Amino acid sequence: MTAPTPKAGVGVLWPGIAGALSGGLLIAGQLLFWRTPETDSRGAVVDLVRYYRDDGNQTLSEVTVLFLLAAGLLFLWFLADLARRSNTRSTLVLVGGTVFTIGIMLAGLAGNVFAITANHSDDFVVVPSTALLSMVLIDVAYGAMIAAMLGAAVLLFAVWRAGVLPAWLTWTGFAIAVISLGGPFTAWGTPLLLGVWLILAGVLLIMDTDRT
Repeated sequence: MTAPTPKAGVGVLWPGIAGALSGGLLIAGQLLFWRTPETDSRGAVVDLVRYYRDDGNQTLSEVTVLFLLAAGLLFLWFLADLARRSNTRSTLVLVGGTVFTIGIMLAGLAGNVFAITANHSDDFVVVPSTALLSMVLIDVAYGAMIAAMLGAAVLLFAVWRAGVLPAWLTWTGFAIAVISLGGPFTAWGTPLLLGVWLILAGVLLIMDTDRT
């Protein structure tokens, strides 16, 4: 007896939902991370001590890392379907997407682990000497974000070349990829653009399911 064949659209419903959710969580996580004080301004250590001593900020840091980790995991589900559609460009899509996922999850962990430790450890005290460590971790997080967006640029260029999505969406991705090549000059904002692109791509897959 043969197992029933699933409907054609079912296979893209959940990747579409995963992509849209990943984009929304990426935007939310990035906006929350923007609340972290600048590390290169005068008096940055004082600002960081004040920020990390606040219980509300410590809790928000935990929310931020959960959002970014969830965004990365959901993105992998979406990535598998996108690579399957990309045919000859599937390797580039997978490589770029994997680099993005590792980078975004590392950025979330590095940028928020200081606050999480301060929130859960009674022996860890937020003082100027320990706040110096948070400066290093924030810079590591930003470096990981730069790497993540360079990986995303590879993915978006590959999707553009593959032509597996509507032209308006692939060209939007192409524009985001070009901006992402700005590295440290644009990585503070390009995750938001990618998040919007993921939402649009995810909704498109869901709509394709409805039409199948």
